[in-house]
Amino acid sequence: MKSITIGLGLFLLVVTACPEPALAQPGNFDTSLHKTRAGKNYWYGAENGGFESFTNVPIEDLGCEGCHGPNDADGNPYEEPYEPNCIDCHRSNDWGVEQSQCLGCHSRQNIEINQLGYSDVHRDMGFQCWDCHTTGDLHGDGTPYNSMLEPGAIDADCEDCHNMDPNHGGPHDGKLHCTTCHAQTVISCYNCHFESQVEAHVKRAKQTLHDFVMLVNREKDGKVYTASFQSLTYQGDAFVAFAPFTSHSITVNGRTCTDCHVNLGGTNEAITQYNETGEIRFAEWDDDNKVLDWIHGVVPLPEDYESTLKMDFLTYTGDPSDPPPGDPNLWTGIGKDTWDGHQLFFGSPLTREQMTELGFAEPCPADFDGDGDVDTADLLFLLAAWGTPDGDVDGDDDTDTADLLALLAAWGECP
Repeated sequence: MKSITIGLGLFLLVVTACPEPALAQPGNFDTSLHKTRAGKNYWYGAENGGFESFTNVPIEDLGCEGCHGPNDADGNPYEEPYEPNCIDCHRSNDWGVEQSQCLGCHSRQNIEINQLGYSDVHRDMGFQCWDCHTTGDLHGDGTPYNSMLEPGAIDADCEDCHNMDPNHGGPHDGKLHCTTCHAQTVISCYNCHFESQVEAHVKRAKQTLHDFVMLVNREKDGKVYTASFQSLTYQGDAFVAFAPFTSHSITVNGRTCTDCHVNLGGTNEAITQYNETGEIRFAEWDDDNKVLDWIHGVVPLPEDYESTLKMDFLTYTGDPSDPPPGDPNLWTGIGKDTWDGHQLFFGSPLTREQMTELGFAEPCPADFDGDGDVDTADLLFLLAAWGTPDGDVDGDDDTDTADLLALLAAWGECP
């Protein structure tokens, strides 16, 4: 139990009675995600539009379902065939657990801490994973979940310990989750080379991306929340899966208004790109110098992200069994900056209203050719589409006189 009061100027943060440590007997372990590993196939499986639709390789052939670290909690190498068990996390002589055992499987948190060295206010205070995650989170609550992101699967949240001053968050009225402002970064292992996984059971990504957060509306509570993605290529096909992401890189002092709001005088590369070009080029690959560049900072996922968010997709031309990530000179672009398939699970992009509040430019629906203005070319397109939905300007799924008048009223440069 912890009780700490921290004065932070504009608001008061009170850490009150936190959940009991998650050390209770795991009577529901068989339904827990630690046992079922259901999240992997829920994302990958063809029945949910996963990457299996492109690879035609069942998850059983990938070596993912039986994934485990090199040693169990007693320090002994695992025997095959592997079956999830208490010994994965708990020492057999006293049922104790070390946080290093958690990080052996939760690789992104391991990267945050041990590879990139991000601080976290909770770790700095001596917190361990189980100080926030209840026994239901770790050992199951009797309900089989498809993913840890599914509502109900994870109980831990900021409000369990923090009693916020009602004025904290200013004009957002509780619409932002704490992590939106207080998480330093999310993590993405950029562009997994799936041939390596299929042919050699080697996990190979080009590199770890960090120092950015995407923003989505989280399904669990309807609040704006940080998100990340996983990108993959296989035999020329590109795939991306987006989802909310809980970073463990929390700071006391959060972001300021100008980190997100260009309409309040802020600088935000993603929004600026969108307003100037109609696209957000999140990741760009320089094939001559073998360098990947990406947008740092806040990247709001816009309502029309499926057509406006761009990232260059890569492949590895070396031996699939090479130690990861492989020779950097053997990575190359596949000539695509749009995906062939994608998922957005447990969240949704920002609405047009939310985009406007951040300073995204209003849409220009009469600019059919996307060149930034409404002119003769757009007029000719509308006339050719008369009577069909293709030239719709006013949103009624038809092209008629009302659309012609709307186009003429918008004549000239888009706002």
